Amino acid sequence: MNKRYRHIRKGVLSLGLVLLLLFPVNIFAQETLSGLLERATASGIEQDRIAEVQSRIESHGLSEQEFMKILQPAVEMAGDNLPYEMIFEKVFEGISKGVSVQRMSPVLSSIRDNASRSAQLVDRWMERPEVDQFIQKEEGRLSKPQYRNEMVKAGSKAMMQNVNEDVLTETLNNVADGNMERVRPSGLLAAINILSDLPDGAAAASENAKIVLKALQSGFEAGDMQKLPAAMNMAQRRSQLPAAAVGKGLMQQLERGLPSERILQNLFNGEIGGGPPGNVPGGIRNDRPGRPGGN
Repeated sequence: MNKRYRHIRKGVLSLGLVLLLLFPVNIFAQETLSGLLERATASGIEQDRIAEVQSRIESHGLSEQEFMKILQPAVEMAGDNLPYEMIFEKVFEGISKGVSVQRMSPVLSSIRDNASRSAQLVDRWMERPEVDQFIQKEEGRLSKPQYRNEMVKAGSKAMMQNVNEDVLTETLNNVADGNMERVRPSGLLAAINILSDLPDGAAAASENAKIVLKALQSGFEAGDMQKLPAAMNMAQRRSQLPAAAVGKGLMQQLERGLPSERILQNLFNGEIGGGPPGNVPGGIRNDRPGRPGGN
């Protein structure tokens, strides 16, 4: 009987060992809140910021485990030199709308993944000597690391909206390869930020990238760029033309050398080619829905 018992006991222990090897559940090394907080400060997140985030989380009735789920991706991003504030911003937006941490978790993971991809292309671009000189044009506004982080955030936002990574890489390289005399670093940052907000968004990202590049080289600054999505959407509404036709008209105005203030006002007025709404320039006229060659 004892021999049989020892045989069964040995089999159970062996099975347990196999299961642990196959499914390594980290029972004994499960991280505690204090351990995570230590990792957070070690990765560079300030203690005051952590305390502020924890206080806001608790004020919405979230548990300690939910706080840890929120802090974890931020700690990972900080450890990889990524702008972790993106996590906190999205969390605050979510909890203000009553979104559960469980529903937010996939979004936070996506932010982390897209920020990592964005950082890779931004870092490659910033390694170019001409880009280093370009960034110094606005010395005093943002330090180089700060500018890098803002560019990573802008690229991540675009990727979250399904803008192709190749479009972002090409846009940055075209700025570096082209005439940068009139291009400002803050203007480029704004251009990447609004890329997915232009008409047709990610579906027309390649054409929209050409538009913002031409606008930058024509002297559009950050404030002008921030107004461009609303101006193009208003132009489309007032002219009743497709987004592609509005883009053509905008490019024509840029090629004519009109100042940014006038171009934006023209668009807000529905003046696609720089003339009155009813005076649609050649090459665009047939794009109006219901016209021959239009949609």
